[in-house]
Amino acid sequence: MDKITLYPELVNYIFGYCSEFKTDNESKAEWHHFALEKSGNEKKEKFYTHFKERGLISFEPAVLDLLKDGFQTFKENVASRIYQEHKNDLKLNLCPKCFKIARTSLAKQCQFCFHSWHTKDD
Repeated sequence: MDKITLYPELVNYIFGYCSEFKTDNESKAEWHHFALEKSGNEKKEKFYTHFKERGLISFEPAVLDLLKDGFQTFKENVASRIYQEHKNDLKLNLCPKCFKIARTSLAKQCQFCFHSWHTKDD
């Protein structure tokens, strides 16, 4: 598992289910993006103020710099860094047949080959 191509579904999985490996600035950047999306990017006053008061809107250059190339690139960079630095610690839910990533950490059916690894007791 040394050299792996981070395909889109794996990027989404690592970004979504391996958040314990995100840096403080990466977490702040994710919350910043979320807050701006929820406040409508037009900075709807009510939502923007709410998120700003809770510290979810960041004004830190290091945090904002992470998002400078867009959220998708940010996601890919975070997932790549996490994989490179923690590949032996990641609990990836891989299909036992094709070895691609499942949709979620609890899924028991492959989204690619549709192989199921449910037990009769489930």
